[in-house]
Amino acid sequence: MQLRDNGLGFSPITVALHWIVAFLLLAIFASQVMIGHASSEAQQMDFGQVQNLLGLMLFLVSIYRFWARITSYHPLPVGTPNPIEVIISRSVAVSLALAMVLLPIAVWASRSAAGIEVGLPGGLSIPTLLPVNDTLKHVVDVLFNIGASAFLAGLALHIFGAVKNHFLLKNNTLKRMLGKHVEL
Repeated sequence: MQLRDNGLGFSPITVALHWIVAFLLLAIFASQVMIGHASSEAQQMDFGQVQNLLGLMLFLVSIYRFWARITSYHPLPVGTPNPIEVIISRSVAVSLALAMVLLPIAVWASRSAAGIEVGLPGGLSIPTLLPVNDTLKHVVDVLFNIGASAFLAGLALHIFGAVKNHFLLKNNTLKRMLGKHVEL
C-alpha cells in the first residue's frame, strides 16, 4: 500500500484525511449555526464544547497533513493544465493546509488572552497559557479575521477548481481525490 504521495497519485491516507478535514470543517460551521440557534445558554455551551473538540481534532489532523504536504511529492496534474493554474492550485493547497494549523491556534490564543479556557465535552479543557491581555486579544482577533478571510477565499478557489475540473474540463481529478486510480 502506498503510504506517501508520489508523482503519480495521492496516498490513501492523504485522500482520507482530505475528506476528514472537509467534514470536520462542515461540522464546525454547522455547530456554529447550532450555537446561534440554541434556546438556552446550557445548549450553547454544549454545542460550543463539541465545536471546540472538532477544532482540536482538525488541528491535530492538520499538523500531519501540512507536514505530509511539504515533505512529499505532489502528484502530477490530470490532463494538460495551464502551468499558471498548477502553480496557483498548489499554492492554494499548501496555504489551506497551513491555515488549518494556524487558525485553531489563533482561536485558542484569543480565548486565552481573554482568560477563557477552551472547554471540551466531559469536563475537560485546554488550559490558557497566555496572560489575560485585552490588547493581545485584539491583535489575535484581527489576525484571525484576516487569516479566516484569506482561508475562505482559498477554499472558494479550491472548490472552484474542483468544479471546473469535474464539470468543465471533464477530467478525472475528482475521481483521484475519491481514491480511484486514474491515468494522467
